[in-house]
Amino acid sequence: MPHEIAETTGPGRQALFLVGDVFGAFAHHDGVRTVSELVRLISDGEFPEGPGEVVVTPGQGVSRFDVDYVRDALARRGLTDRVLLDDTALRALAGREIAHKHRPENVLISRPRRVGADRFESDLVVDARNEVMSDHLTGQHIQGMLAMEAGRQMFIAVAEQHYLAPEAVGRSYFVIDSFATRYGSFLFPLPAVVRCHVVAHRSPHRTRTVFHCELTVVQGESETAVIDVRFTAFDNQVLHTKETRAARRSLKESAARLAAAEPAPSGVRAS
Repeated sequence: MPHEIAETTGPGRQALFLVGDVFGAFAHHDGVRTVSELVRLISDGEFPEGPGEVVVTPGQGVSRFDVDYVRDALARRGLTDRVLLDDTALRALAGREIAHKHRPENVLISRPRRVGADRFESDLVVDARNEVMSDHLTGQHIQGMLAMEAGRQMFIAVAEQHYLAPEAVGRSYFVIDSFATRYGSFLFPLPAVVRCHVVAHRSPHRTRTVFHCELTVVQGESETAVIDVRFTAFDNQVLHTKETRAARRSLKESAARLAAAEPAPSGVRAS
């Protein structure tokens, strides 16, 4: 089941969304708490309010470390049976071999699951320490570059997991031929899914496979971003040869341009 926003949680249940502390501006809305806020409320005996079960759904900016922090606070107050905290998406984080990321906080998707013919889906999983988040946060929404990076990781993971030959998995280099993105609405730090439709794929040579994919980042009923991408998965060794040849050509052209340029003034006039 995709971890999208549920409108109801059933009779007698309360619903709460949990977001990372970095999204404090968004946590001003009813039904949303940051990790630090929720732990404080639990410790002070102010959560949960009223009888019945509470379903806490992690949104974005929440790590497994954060979930354990909340669970420890619940256990100290004897609330483990009353508060349900689902961290399925966090536990299903895509691995290094298919996401092509060395650090887990930079992975933005769960392992892709097949939902139809050439159609796949992952949960969006944003760690507050993610490299894209490190120096850009404006207002209550998540920046568009993060949706693009999630889409990039998604098509690589789908190709690695479902289309490349076993001997090519983990030994391929992905080159993007075109990457067109349009945005439909703001992406907020709530649960969301990344969907991938493999429109076409072919292998004109044993060393490469060409793909055309359509990706969408969906939150609730809204398509927050739609991406059309064409890319090629090359054998590592073949791509290395091509890249080295291109690097030498670029270096030669740059050196020739520099040699032909007018020399820069040797002195700098003080004002």
